[in-house]
Amino acid sequence: PIIGSTVSSVVSLSAYETRRINNLLILEAMRGEVVEAIPIENFDGTESKVKHMAYPVKNENGNIEGIIYLTYRLDSVYETMDNATKMLTRATLLALAITIVLGFFLAKSITGPIKELTMKAKEMSKGNFEEVVEVKSNDELGQLAMMFNYLTMELKKNISQVYQEKSKMETTFNYMADGVITFDLDGNIIYANPVAKKIMDIQDEKNIDGDQLLSEIDYQLSFGFLKESNYTNNVIVNINDYIYKINYAPFKNEIEEVGGVIFVIQDITEQQKLENMRKEFVANVSHELKTPITTIKSYTETLLEGALDNQETAKYFLNVINNESDRMSRLVSDLLRLSRMEYNQADWNKIYLNPCELLTETLEKLKLRWETKRQKLEYEGCKDDITVLFDKDGLEQIYQNIIGNAIKYTPEEGKIDVSCDLVDNCFVIKIKDNGIGIPEEYQERIFERFYRIDKARSRDFGGTGLGLAIVKHIAEAHDSKIEVDSTPNDGTEFRIVIPAIIRGELDV
Repeated sequence: PIIGSTVSSVVSLSAYETRRINNLLILEAMRGEVVEAIPIENFDGTESKVKHMAYPVKNENGNIEGIIYLTYRLDSVYETMDNATKMLTRATLLALAITIVLGFFLAKSITGPIKELTMKAKEMSKGNFEEVVEVKSNDELGQLAMMFNYLTMELKKNISQVYQEKSKMETTFNYMADGVITFDLDGNIIYANPVAKKIMDIQDEKNIDGDQLLSEIDYQLSFGFLKESNYTNNVIVNINDYIYKINYAPFKNEIEEVGGVIFVIQDITEQQKLENMRKEFVANVSHELKTPITTIKSYTETLLEGALDNQETAKYFLNVINNESDRMSRLVSDLLRLSRMEYNQADWNKIYLNPCELLTETLEKLKLRWETKRQKLEYEGCKDDITVLFDKDGLEQIYQNIIGNAIKYTPEEGKIDVSCDLVDNCFVIKIKDNGIGIPEEYQERIFERFYRIDKARSRDFGGTGLGLAIVKHIAEAHDSKIEVDSTPNDGTEFRIVIPAIIRGELDV
């Protein structure tokens, strides 16, 4: 309706009941305000929301001429809104469902490769480097998979190289002649090779106290002492009658700091023995040369001082000088020959010969010596025709030396038995006497250079002290051996064992 300015007059009215007009809205609109209200009204028993609006109408002067009063039932609006709400709800739920499904597949497409990477990484941590991640795309995850596969290959290659180096090192340590032990700075054994375990009698390296083990090696050694010496030094110790040289030095860890100490245990027993023998040899040679030189010099000085005038004295002195010169000559000759044999430089003229015939000839040459001492020498000749491959001069020297020693160390009117026989295809010569004998502990050493059991008594008997050493080398050069069996004050038996040549082999 259109209401006039007097409020009570209705200028125009549409199909609407005047009683439904809200007077309060009209009064407020008359004051120049646009007002509205939405009351609930009853239409034929049906309640509906109705929107009431009052608009003031003004003239050109701004005075209110009237009121436009509008009413509108909101049922269709609310119905439309309800329908729209339902549609929006359905659309929202559908969109949410689609989003969830898409999100699930999207998340799966992202987390799937990550889970696969995680699983492969776990396998790799267990040492399985054969697993490969499938590259399904070229995005960030695909690039990550490619880098993971590359990392796996590189790690496999590096670990393989490390394993090979470790295997080489362990093999080297396990089969090297020296002992190797590594300690950390707390004294715990990191590694000990079999040689070190045997030397130090290590049963379980996990239960070994480092300081205690070091103190057993040398009472001065401890990890405190090692630290003071910058973990670098060497010591020579005696363990169970063996001589060892122990070198130790630090090794560094991954941050270039001292991570522990490595010990290398070298058995120098034989080296020390050879060094002692060398010193003894030099001392013996010096002594053996000095003695005749001193004798020659003193006798020569005596002759020069006037002993030449006494013909008998001069002759005696000159004989002594001549004998000492011969002794020096023999010594130098024996030393040179022994040196050549030790370095396999001796020239052997090996021929087929009858050792029995050569033995008979040698005994004939020595006959005067045993007859001079009124000794009884019994010789039992060979029953078989035996042939050996030997250097004739070398075999004769063996006979001369061993039978000569028997004559030398057997007292006057003593007895010497010489016999030979064929035993197990070997020609065996036995020289047995009833002389002074050799104690058992010295029987292995009599073949060493210059070795004498009783130096004073040996000097009285003469000789260079090299005879048996030369004899041993001659025998070994001909695949032969010399055995000795002796009892002090009861005599000695030497056995010369030479491979015999079978007649059939000789004919071929």
